[in-house]
Amino acid sequence: MSASGDGGAQAPRRVDLWSLREDVHVEAGDGGVILRGRWGDTTVPAPGRAVLEALRRMGFGPVSLENIAYGEGERRELDRLLDGIQPMVIRSFAVDPEQPLISIVPLAQQARFAPAALPAGTPIRLSRFAVLRTDGEGYFLESPLSLHRVDLHHADAVRLIGALGRAVRPEEAAAALPYPDDLVLDLLGHLAGTGMVVTAEAGDRPRAAVFAEDTVPALAAWTPLDLMFHTRSTLGRHDNDFGATYPMGDRWDVEPAVKRAPDLPGIALPRPRWAELVAADPPLTVAVEAGEPATRFADAPLTGGEIGQLLYRAARVRTLVPPPEGDSSAAETSDRPYLNLGGCYEFEFYLAVGNCTGIPRGVYHYDPLGHRLERVNPDPEAVAELLEGGRLAANLADVPPVLIAVTARFRRLSRKYSGLSYALVLKNVGALLHTLHLVGTAMGLAACWAEIIDIDVSARVLGLDWRVESGVGGFMVGRPVDGAPPARPAGQEANDADWGDLARVGLAQGPARKPFMSG
Repeated sequence: MSASGDGGAQAPRRVDLWSLREDVHVEAGDGGVILRGRWGDTTVPAPGRAVLEALRRMGFGPVSLENIAYGEGERRELDRLLDGIQPMVIRSFAVDPEQPLISIVPLAQQARFAPAALPAGTPIRLSRFAVLRTDGEGYFLESPLSLHRVDLHHADAVRLIGALGRAVRPEEAAAALPYPDDLVLDLLGHLAGTGMVVTAEAGDRPRAAVFAEDTVPALAAWTPLDLMFHTRSTLGRHDNDFGATYPMGDRWDVEPAVKRAPDLPGIALPRPRWAELVAADPPLTVAVEAGEPATRFADAPLTGGEIGQLLYRAARVRTLVPPPEGDSSAAETSDRPYLNLGGCYEFEFYLAVGNCTGIPRGVYHYDPLGHRLERVNPDPEAVAELLEGGRLAANLADVPPVLIAVTARFRRLSRKYSGLSYALVLKNVGALLHTLHLVGTAMGLAACWAEIIDIDVSARVLGLDWRVESGVGGFMVGRPVDGAPPARPAGQEANDADWGDLARVGLAQGPARKPFMSG
């Protein structure tokens, strides 16, 4: 709205408020004060009285620095200090000193803020990377491109964000709030200074506006969701708790290391013999070089012995490790053959068995401790749906004989970690699938993986709550099709490209493998 008076009432004006981050503490030091924060300490030698008073007040919450009496040069001293400790300082924009509209919170040691000047008539909008969220206490804006978070303390601030969902001129956005235009334009400049609001680089009409974030090549590969996930599951651009913090404490029941279902009917799987396995296995280099995703499988069925060997070598529990005595935050863990960052071993294995001698058609859960299959769904349609989903995900001509659906029990990780739990799941499932593929290749089997998972289908067929345990990977295995090894990909060959051919030929002509089964 335009500035106007009503019966001589004073028009609202901008009030700058300053405070220290909640994790900054002011301590007395030798001849000065020490500011201790999450990114290090700053010593202020021999500060003036006004500087000391400002820091003291800022430690209690947002304050106006205009209310402090300054001696000669003390305000300049304070301004220099505040500029040098920007990562420790929260800037708030207010109309009412008791109720800020927004607060600008630094999230990283390198965070620096200055309000941006908005050219008159140039379209602006909310950045497409900005996310409006609530923590249950209030709204805030964050963006993977910004080193600040903007807390929205007042409904007027949220109303202004609502006016920026599409490109508008700043003067048009200012009409959304019951304040003088110059005050709202100043507020928009603060939002632009954080990167939450962006200014058009070309086009003076909103519908023809072009924004740099839509054209810059560095951002072309990123969706807002992917970039946010990347920045929040790594360090450097946020201030969230991170690492092994045990964020839930004792509020959740501890997830057991092994998911047991003793009441389900089970099929004991054969176990391979170590000596025969080692004697007949190809060298690691052959398994690495020969392994490539299968595009089709032979019609011949797998055997229960082969499924037992694959799971035993790649996924069994070798040791159950109890939590340290007296440590209520720790949980039971286990030792298994595949790499698992964090050591939580959050994965479960469900088999959709379509064509395998010794194992009836059905959907099974693998018990990695008892090395057995537990039938969870005998419905033929459930088996067919999972196998068809695997075929489509891997672009196969026919359904695979066996699909291994990999799920994650998320609380195995989220009970321990802050910030990186799901990132660890994604890293770990890659390591697991690679282990399964190496073992399958060493066994002379054909295998491939699913790059797309339908979590609703897997939850329904497996009887799971997808929020607690959900599909994160799929692995298909069968017999290779007889014939020549697959052709080498066309292109410029480099660095012993023929090793893959040699490995596949050697694997095909190697000694016949026994089932390696005990008993």
